[in-house]
Amino acid sequence: MLALGLATSFPLVAGAAGKTAFTIRDSRITENSGMARDTTNKVYWTVNDSGALGIVYGVDSSGKVKGTLRYNAFPVDAEAVAWRNDRLYVGDIGDNDAKRKTIRVYYFDDPKPDDEVRTYRAYDFRYPDGAHDAETLLVTPAGVLYVATKEAKGGLYRAPEKPSRDGVNKLTRIKDVPATLTDGVILPGGKEIAYLTYGKVLVVNGTSGQVVASEDVTDVAQAEALTLSLDGKSLLVGGEGKNAKVVSMPIPGAAASASPSASSDPGSDEDPEDTAATPVTRQRGTYLAVGLAGVVAVVAGVVVALVRRPG
Repeated sequence: MLALGLATSFPLVAGAAGKTAFTIRDSRITENSGMARDTTNKVYWTVNDSGALGIVYGVDSSGKVKGTLRYNAFPVDAEAVAWRNDRLYVGDIGDNDAKRKTIRVYYFDDPKPDDEVRTYRAYDFRYPDGAHDAETLLVTPAGVLYVATKEAKGGLYRAPEKPSRDGVNKLTRIKDVPATLTDGVILPGGKEIAYLTYGKVLVVNGTSGQVVASEDVTDVAQAEALTLSLDGKSLLVGGEGKNAKVVSMPIPGAAASASPSASSDPGSDEDPEDTAATPVTRQRGTYLAVGLAGVVAVVAGVVVALVRRPG
């Protein structure tokens, strides 16, 4: 088992996150909720949330919609997208009222932004402790799925390594995560995870348990989308709404120099039940946030508490 403790100090970078990379001006995209880079098709996939049709938009580096992927389904609340090894995932995991009995993750192999209707496959999941609202879907290099919930006492939940498409799969709660999480991504090298809240990007070293860096993103209105750039050298933070601005920022801390390594995947090297078995902890109002197979230590003042938005 990894010995992971609470980090008490780490670099904080205040102010604007970076420069505007592009603006999504397509009138069809009104609630950019989650982004995922696709290095094969050279696009960023995004979805509208809250009852939108089964459409995923492929946006190029200028913010123009290169094409769509369509599927004959009506997600309840698609809040997250992820891409790994030519497989696109759409996380129908939102639940503002916390009343859904199950959540669903759609997936598509060899996705193309060609405006064609694709046959979908999907996994259904249920939480072990009741319904939760979530907007963050993580996929390890090995293809293991994790869902991070959005509440003030959010949790990280692990899917079975090989979920079934028949019936409902049970998620396992692993750790706490920061409050009001809106997106997340595993960084190059597999050792760090970046989490997005409405006001901060938190970069976590999943091996040591330290928060490597934190950067303010309050200049991005209603920040709900986080992904790596196509070249993997920076992070993109997207806001929700019409004409959504997408800001480019350097990857904070040591993660920027990490080199890809399959063996450093925090979700596959060690048994997640061993590396993430520490009980839920709260210290003086600061939540002990958990990274993927590691610990995210959040010091008071890092997480920006906001009134929960509708939708």
